[in-house]
Amino acid sequence: MGELLTSFLLSAADTAEKSGNVCECPHMAKLALTLVPLLPLLGFVINAFWGKKLTPKASGTLASLSIGAAFVCALIVTGHYVWYANGVAVESYNVSWFTSQLFGKEFDVNLGLRFDHLSVVMALVITGVGTLIHIYSVGYMAHDKGYWRYFAYLNLFCFAMLCLALGDNLVLLFLGWEGVGLCSYLLIGFWYEDEEKAKAGKKAFVVNRIGDLGFLVGMMLLAWHFGTLDTAELTKSAGELAKNTAELTQNQWVFNAACISLFVGAVGKSAQIPLYVWLPDAMAGPTPVSALIHAATMVTAGVYMVCRLSAVYALSTWVLPAIAVVGAATAIFAASIGLVQRDIKKVLAYSTVSQLGYMFMAVGLGAYTFAVFHLMTHAFFKALLFLGSGSVIHSLEHGYGHGNPDSQDLRLMGGLKEKMPVTCWTMVIGGLALSGVPIFAGFFSKDEIILSAWLSELGVGKPVWILGIGAAAMTAFYTARLIALTFFGKFRGPHHVWEHAHESPRTMTVPLVILAIMSVVGGLVNIPHNLAHGADNFAQFLSGTFTTPSFAQSHGEHDHTSAEWGNMLFSVVIAIGMFYAGFKYYSRDGALSRADAKASAGLKPVFTTLLNKYYVDELYEKVIVRPIRIGAQLFFVFIDMLLIDLVFVNGSAFVMGALSHLMRRVQTGVVSFYLYTFSIGAVILLLVLLLW
Repeated sequence: MGELLTSFLLSAADTAEKSGNVCECPHMAKLALTLVPLLPLLGFVINAFWGKKLTPKASGTLASLSIGAAFVCALIVTGHYVWYANGVAVESYNVSWFTSQLFGKEFDVNLGLRFDHLSVVMALVITGVGTLIHIYSVGYMAHDKGYWRYFAYLNLFCFAMLCLALGDNLVLLFLGWEGVGLCSYLLIGFWYEDEEKAKAGKKAFVVNRIGDLGFLVGMMLLAWHFGTLDTAELTKSAGELAKNTAELTQNQWVFNAACISLFVGAVGKSAQIPLYVWLPDAMAGPTPVSALIHAATMVTAGVYMVCRLSAVYALSTWVLPAIAVVGAATAIFAASIGLVQRDIKKVLAYSTVSQLGYMFMAVGLGAYTFAVFHLMTHAFFKALLFLGSGSVIHSLEHGYGHGNPDSQDLRLMGGLKEKMPVTCWTMVIGGLALSGVPIFAGFFSKDEIILSAWLSELGVGKPVWILGIGAAAMTAFYTARLIALTFFGKFRGPHHVWEHAHESPRTMTVPLVILAIMSVVGGLVNIPHNLAHGADNFAQFLSGTFTTPSFAQSHGEHDHTSAEWGNMLFSVVIAIGMFYAGFKYYSRDGALSRADAKASAGLKPVFTTLLNKYYVDELYEKVIVRPIRIGAQLFFVFIDMLLIDLVFVNGSAFVMGALSHLMRRVQTGVVSFYLYTFSIGAVILLLVLLLW
């Protein structure tokens, strides 16, 4: 395998040098960049073909080393890019993939990777957080009989996600886009013996296909107009086109259609209204899968894609405001559902949908830097919360039994702080970061998004700000509720489960501690402008990466000191106040039953609606799924069975069989019969000729 990898890299280098596509940078940086996605792919190949012969620890260690080595390579490329490349993107060895005629134009697509400011963030998040989750999985999946399959799928996912984030064209990005969708299906339905888990995997796969159709339409429109799908060339062409008012006006419909189509793809992958329904059900997979795929990486693919194509989106007229509205609506919609959920992972799932809404709020407002900033901090604290919930579930399963849903029921938890102190306090840190409490990472990124909404010149700016504040208040409340019901008060489950509960092994707690540290210090890379007098380093690092629309303002371009302080103090009061209220109420014994009783008595319709997730799944079942299923059955009966099978296939076979049977009876082998037949035929022909 090593010789094969080496020969591939050497051939790629030779091909690239002959074509003149090698950028002026050391081969070490090129090689390291090429290895970033290839190392997880190598781990997948080994585990997929030979992993069953390895022990669970060996299989997990191999998978962890492959993604860990990719993280080291990403650090090497980052170091070269930051200190030596002077802002020039680092490119891998480019290999020609295919050439074709598309819309009457020569269309070339290369297999190549590009490393720039945005790639730095994505690559380090994917490989860094991915490494911690792989290490955590060694302990979490130690007793699962399909461990080798799990680690193979996890490595394959990382390969696909890195292709998505590092690909230098939309075709390679789409290959990674589909790859993470496939791996999501495989990992959500990992325990496929359980029919409900298998259905959850299929649901995720089908819903994502709806979004992917929009992505394909958007790609085709861009290819038709620009003649390329290379992201750097698209950015350059879009920048030049923005200066040509006449051409821009003439082709405005193309850019609007392309941008909204691409956003449909983002809505599916990043779980926004109306295609968010797959993500809560995706909690059927192993908890580390939820941390990696459905919190830190895959679900942010839509945000990344829109940020990568910011120059194209700047050409549209109404798409960005629409994105901001969809993001804000999703944020408060999902947060309201999280207020009453009883499954610990479902609370975090709806929280993820809500936080993705914040990222799209920022994207729609043109605050791309803060969308990426929140993407990064969210990866830290949400991965921490998911892994912490996995630690709790792993501990309680010793008493309830593997796969028992009671191990995830908040009503049957409580008091676990005594049994699991490391898990408890790391999750408290993650909860404070999610709630936006000061000094924790979520405060810095979420505050910038809310401030962007307040300062926006868009007409939707203030409504988006109101929805963002409302979602922030709900987030702090349900996060405190989750922490209180899990770790404080008295244990509400069976006594034998309490006796078996214990802290998780170090392979699981060490990643929790590291992620907790990142959830504290991760936000310090971009201290707000009014606090640090311009030391917003992360924003400065990404400056120039995105094409900012005309209605978006940089916080540092004008004096917004009063607005910054006002928004900051208001959001801090909201976050701390709601977190305190939620924690104080739900940490008391019997709080959950009292809350349910009060809600059922006074606000029963609202409580029931939220508990049943606004009945969206039931609505989709009646309005979309059932009619399609009935239509498919009718199509099968009338078109497939009656028309195709009965008429064309079986009918034609019956006709030919009948004719063959008739003709076979004519062939008697008796000479006299043939003479009589010949005579009759001759008479008939003579009569026809005479009558004619």
